[in-house]
Amino acid sequence: MDTRFISFFTHSKDIFFVMDMSGVILHTNPAFQHLFNYTEAELAGINIADICHPADKERKEESVARLVADKKLIGYQSRVKAKDGCYYNVTWSILLNDDNLIYSTGSPVIGIVDAVSDDIVQHTIQSLNEGFIVLDAGWNVLAFNPAFLAMTNLDAGQVSLSRLTEIESLGLTPRVTDEFQRSLARKQSLQVQYLNSFSNSWLRMNVYPYDNKLAVFIRDITEIMIQQWVLTLEKKVLELNTASRYTLAQTTNELLMGIEGIFPEMICSVLEVDDAQEKLHNLAAPQLPKAYCDAIENLSVGPHVGSCGTAVFHRRQVIVTDIENDFLWADYAGLAKQFGLKACWSTPVISSKGSKVLAVFGIYYNCVREPNDSELQLIGRTVNILRVLIESKRNEENILDQNNRLHSIANISSHELRRPVATILGLVNLFDRDDMLNPLNKEIIAHLDTSARELDDVIHSIVEKTLYMRVNDTEIYGEEVKGGR
Repeated sequence: MDTRFISFFTHSKDIFFVMDMSGVILHTNPAFQHLFNYTEAELAGINIADICHPADKERKEESVARLVADKKLIGYQSRVKAKDGCYYNVTWSILLNDDNLIYSTGSPVIGIVDAVSDDIVQHTIQSLNEGFIVLDAGWNVLAFNPAFLAMTNLDAGQVSLSRLTEIESLGLTPRVTDEFQRSLARKQSLQVQYLNSFSNSWLRMNVYPYDNKLAVFIRDITEIMIQQWVLTLEKKVLELNTASRYTLAQTTNELLMGIEGIFPEMICSVLEVDDAQEKLHNLAAPQLPKAYCDAIENLSVGPHVGSCGTAVFHRRQVIVTDIENDFLWADYAGLAKQFGLKACWSTPVISSKGSKVLAVFGIYYNCVREPNDSELQLIGRTVNILRVLIESKRNEENILDQNNRLHSIANISSHELRRPVATILGLVNLFDRDDMLNPLNKEIIAHLDTSARELDDVIHSIVEKTLYMRVNDTEIYGEEVKGGR
């Protein structure tokens, strides 16, 4: 640290610290140590992210990019955890020096005002991941916690001067404000959830009236809602799969349409892999243009064949975040560009015994992007469902085919097998055993030879049908078929 600043910041009442570009704390002043109740030794060498609120991570990454570009960042707010676990909301002025060190000065923001005065309650509310506010009858925000600031992307000054209905980022609907009015008028607690169209997220608000005010806890329940929708979709698809009138393509199409309904930006597809593990064939793709599907029909499996062909070749997930600039798409980027496809994530559906790849699940986007954790979880669940659908449908088709072959074998046994056997038995009875030189015997032997060959052909037909059934069993159940009898 520049020695010219040491004396100034040592005696400053503002909190101050220095960190390197990776976020490791190199120096803190006494005001910083006193506010958060750490010693200098406890802070030295730790990463600032370790004492910042997890919910601020995304905003922090965006701010670092701005800092690198502008060399300064004024008015940045984050929540810092004190040694006792309480979070303090701090407004920072941050500079990136020529020595690639980050100098940060800040002052704590008081968010919970007289509306909530108990120290224990203040400590609890400050530390909540849920947003918390106190409103008066005129919708004015009297109190708030750091989580509410993060949720609305506003600073403390903006919130303090706002009425709840003026905070655009909450996306309040008339139904929600009506529920708030009802709670205040009837002095009744209530819960309301709604789709925040501003951020495309689901929020749940628990409202508690007291002393002509409302205490409101706000939680983002988008992940919970998605899990419920996905579970409902999976149940529906599995039920459809048990209905024999639905083909595999129809059931898979229902699954993909359901996923696209939950995640509107996704464009889903499933390609089946042929038995030789060499070619891909369209199974379902509700939103992909037909011209694109036609162009990739019969696509080869290979190490550099887009996302899907490569995923099948390597039997592992392939995430391409930028089709235009990824070498795996060198031969296909022009095709994707025609239809506005800019990202593609592909995951192979491997049989339960691991013997072969059954299909590949692909997700396209019209923008460059990578999957988040919830999307990766969805992909894993979808691949498992697809495995069940494909194997169960193939098993069902195999059983039907085997039944038809058993009927065929029975028919052969009852008709075609009996005819040569009856002929042989009749010829044997005509054979003249007393006079072996009887010219008729020679003709009988010739007829016996013909009937025996006919019988041999029938037996071979039965053996071939039985062998096919054994091989088909292997494909469904993954058992090894060995040569021999």
